[in-house]
Amino acid sequence: MKRFIIIIFALTISFIGFAQQPTYSIEYEYHNVGVFNPEWEIYHSLNPKKFEHITGYYREELAKIIFNAVSSKQVKIYDQRKREISIDTVLNRIIEFEKREFGHTLKKDSVFKFIYPYISTYSFEEFVKYDFKTLSLEKTIKAYCPTLVRYKSFTDTKIDTVRLELFWIFPQDEVEEEDSKKNKEIKDDYFNIPDTVISLQPLKYPVQNPYTTSLFYKAKNKDASIVRADGSKFNAPKEVDDLFILKSTVYIENEETGVEEKKEVTSDIIPEDITHIRLGELWSINRNNLQIKKQVKYIIPLYVYDDKGFRQLGIRIR
Repeated sequence: MKRFIIIIFALTISFIGFAQQPTYSIEYEYHNVGVFNPEWEIYHSLNPKKFEHITGYYREELAKIIFNAVSSKQVKIYDQRKREISIDTVLNRIIEFEKREFGHTLKKDSVFKFIYPYISTYSFEEFVKYDFKTLSLEKTIKAYCPTLVRYKSFTDTKIDTVRLELFWIFPQDEVEEEDSKKNKEIKDDYFNIPDTVISLQPLKYPVQNPYTTSLFYKAKNKDASIVRADGSKFNAPKEVDDLFILKSTVYIENEETGVEEKKEVTSDIIPEDITHIRLGELWSINRNNLQIKKQVKYIIPLYVYDDKGFRQLGIRIR
């Protein structure tokens, strides 16, 4: 009887411990996302080291919306330490940058029109909610910074760029200011970008282990949210199982003959191996307060394959 009570007590403690496990985590993160792929623009092929891309029209429209609001003082702009700066400060920095790097002389009234095509990177400070049950990600942007990227040269072997961070926008402050004024006449006016922005994001402590452990559990149990990396469904359970086995070829010298022999070795991929994820996001921007919203469409887990980069696990979380 005493032994039975001890077992029940142990099971109760285990259940309570399991129930208290967090189901999500909200992390404050900094992400740098490029929206221009020069190889796609020139050759219409994807550079494997840089998948981010928004087509020219939508990339420029996004920049125009931001700079029109900034020029009309519809929103405030800051440096990264959140010290307010003037539009003249930004214009002078761009003029000096172009003169120094390319020998161009720009007039103040033509600066923004000139740089629209070159606003091709955005830095984000954002809160990311990792849901360990559904594997979904939700993002809330605290601040972002458009960056001017100019290409000095672009070849198959070398890409030489110079960059200039322009200013930071804290859209949540603008939203709160609107709410405090109780201006109900101004309605949200979102510009939706149909292109999927694909970016690389690291998985760090404390979310990496619970997130990837849940990912492996769902994948191995053939959860409906897990599909092939290209979005299609798996035909058989074994296809999923094979993804977690890493096969490689090694050459071992035969001690008797001295001849190298080719052998295939296998190893298991474990949750700790998944160090990054590739996200497909849809962006939209509110023309009134410049608030950018991101909707994560899909997530592709990646593991470090070798010193050359990452390899897809072979699944997509939708």
